Amino acid sequence: MKRNSRLNFEDIIENLPLGVLYLDGDIITYLNSTSESILGLSRNKILNKSFYEHHFSSLVKDTFKKIKDEGKSIRLYGEDFINYFGRRYILNFHFVPIISNLVNYIVLMEDCSFLKEVEKKSNEYSNVQKLSTLFASMAHEIKNPLGVIKGTIQLIEKEKILFDKEALNIIISEVTRIEKVIQELLNYSNPQRVNEQYVDIHQILDNTILALSNLWREKSVTIIKEYDTTLPNFLADPETLYRALFNVIKNAIEACPFNGKVSVSTRLNVDLKCKDVIKDINYIMIEVIDNGEGICEEDLKKIFTPFFSKKAGGTGLGMVYVQKVILDHNGFLNVSSVPKEGTKVSIYLPMKGAV
Repeated sequence: MKRNSRLNFEDIIENLPLGVLYLDGDIITYLNSTSESILGLSRNKILNKSFYEHHFSSLVKDTFKKIKDEGKSIRLYGEDFINYFGRRYILNFHFVPIISNLVNYIVLMEDCSFLKEVEKKSNEYSNVQKLSTLFASMAHEIKNPLGVIKGTIQLIEKEKILFDKEALNIIISEVTRIEKVIQELLNYSNPQRVNEQYVDIHQILDNTILALSNLWREKSVTIIKEYDTTLPNFLADPETLYRALFNVIKNAIEACPFNGKVSVSTRLNVDLKCKDVIKDINYIMIEVIDNGEGICEEDLKKIFTPFFSKKAGGTGLGMVYVQKVILDHNGFLNVSSVPKEGTKVSIYLPMKGAV
């Protein structure tokens, strides 16, 4: 009975859909048939060879080196692996220690290539849906001014009136609107590489506020600057960053009542760090706060939706562009608002290469 139980147990391991390797030190002393399929080698070419001899990624090998003498269990997910036949796999690894006099390991290899392919197809389908919504919205935004232009021309033809200045102004205004929609759509959709150079974030903010001076002076809006002047320069794209901050500050000024105020502040956010290969990278936080009407909860969910705008003459692409620029810089942003009190936009940028 014991013999049969042992044979059955070996049969189970042999036919598991997971690759199973038994490592004595770093030497492979047992493997199942699934491991043969994954590695692309016959059993006699794998047995008694080092785990490090195979085409596993440096992360997989380095991780095993770190844990093999300590008896730790660890998982690695989504590792690329190309076997000896050139077939590509996406593998999850689970290192399980077997501790007796020495620390040996069982390595489980799960092939999740199919799941990754399903995820990819799902994302592609989601992107198609997003594009469909984008194109439908774009068609609507362009169709409206075209309808006005067509109606104006038809009225001129029907009434046999002269092509007066008022009619010309209507046509120019609507063509300008179409041009604005298309330009903002191009800004959003064009793949742009981040042109990194050392920037002074306060200089960019000052230039932005200066460029908007006519707007905030017309509304008698007070601009309050609260800069952390100790912040160093860091690597970013000054042009796209300027355009993104221009959108955010312009929105804040437009949201303000007459004699309103907009606060623009910067500070180092020590609670957020991203791990660089060499050192930690701190984040700078830029906050723009207005005391306008605020945004209701339902509309707040839609502010990054292309062509959604409650602003007269707005294209609904400004904040979409802002989000794209910040993500291109590996940063992120948060928008919070209280109706009747105001809105706060918080932008977090990694201070790459800070000096």
